[in-house]
Amino acid sequence: DAVIALNTLQTNAAAIDAVRKAGNSMNLQSIPEMIEWCRRAGYEPADFDKLKPIHIAGTKGKGSTSAFISSILTQYIPSPSQPNPLFNKIGLYTSPHLRFIRERIRINNEPLSEELFAKYFWETWDKLEESARAQGEPTEKTAKPSYFRFLTVMAFHTYIREKVDTAIFECGVGGEYDCTNVIPNPSVTGITSLGIDHVQLLGNTIEEIAWHKAGIMKVGVPAYTVPQLPAAQEVLERRAVEKSVHLSTVQNNPLLQNIELGLSAPFQHSNASLAIMLSSAHLQSLSYPLPSLFPSKLPAEFIRGLEQVRWPGR
Repeated sequence: DAVIALNTLQTNAAAIDAVRKAGNSMNLQSIPEMIEWCRRAGYEPADFDKLKPIHIAGTKGKGSTSAFISSILTQYIPSPSQPNPLFNKIGLYTSPHLRFIRERIRINNEPLSEELFAKYFWETWDKLEESARAQGEPTEKTAKPSYFRFLTVMAFHTYIREKVDTAIFECGVGGEYDCTNVIPNPSVTGITSLGIDHVQLLGNTIEEIAWHKAGIMKVGVPAYTVPQLPAAQEVLERRAVEKSVHLSTVQNNPLLQNIELGLSAPFQHSNASLAIMLSSAHLQSLSYPLPSLFPSKLPAEFIRGLEQVRWPGR
């Protein structure tokens, strides 16, 4: 029933066409509208600080990088190999799904159970309808956001209710106007390899696309990226200066030559190297000490996470 109800919100093709015809004006409304949907569900953006979020954008590899980070950080939850746990729950929000919708909202690398998905879906759905009723508005389709926005609001709600210690959020489209970009204070942001994508929404040039992806950078929050085309790199660096962000470019970590990555394609070395630095920056933001030789020597948790990551179809 929850999936059937969710599918009534799918308007992606129509929404993209409307944005294309409206130019930039609809994009400019995206974040204010998303903040309002969050409020209707009972949350202010500042409430998401408790999730200690990590925010990832990019064209290629953002899902894999997010999965690497989740796999690394879950090595710090209670287990026989972790006698001194730092976390209990790690959230991972990605898109699209490969087989079933629950894959998009994960905790400790596992998709939400059917029971939890239904529970948090209907809690979110009902909160939005209650808000509409309270404002004298109809409770039909207009009382809910579009498909991806709804899932994002639901993910925030799920992770807060489940008391996750850290949540990794992968952007859907772009960054500046992506609905995940209501996160005000991530611990760190990452931008994976950039290319031409979603031109109807982001523009036809690598410079325009880089501008959008850099929109997830937040003032004073460290940001990491991988080597980019010079035109894209220039835009990222310019936006970092505008936002008072220290942007670091991550080269492939040579230690990966001796690690059997759970995602074995050669291009995954770039994603894994970025994930190593994002995970370490996140742990440092929590005042967790890393080995003095890092990153030329990786903690055992990092190595296990890199080896054990699973991301089907990638």
